Amino acid sequence: MREAPQAKASPASQPISRLGCLLGGLAWLFVMLAPLLAFVLAARGELTWRRGEFVEDRLWLITAASASGGERGLGYSAARVLSDQTASGGPLCVRTRVRFLLWRGQSEQVEFCECYTRAAGGVYELNGSCP
Repeated sequence: MREAPQAKASPASQPISRLGCLLGGLAWLFVMLAPLLAFVLAARGELTWRRGEFVEDRLWLITAASASGGERGLGYSAARVLSDQTASGGPLCVRTRVRFLLWRGQSEQVEFCECYTRAAGGVYELNGSCP
């Protein structure tokens, strides 16, 4: 006896693809972690990730009080090594970018650069702003 060939299911009849399942899982993870992030920020006031002596990411809660009602929101800063010339006796320059997401008040992005030189004992000392 011959069996009838089975028809393949069309992509439209499949409930969800692997990529859709992965994207849905990532979206679910983001939704579940958002309240945890809010709770940690409310309890501690900040989160900091240090990946080296001068490389750092920081997220903090802004609750500044002032006569005009104060600013409220989130601040994010990222410090990155711009140039490292310590092998030749030069400075190590670090650029820091600060961004704000405020729901009350106004602000603008801030960026600054600081250079450090290695002192005796391997300790870095602030040398001033970048040239």
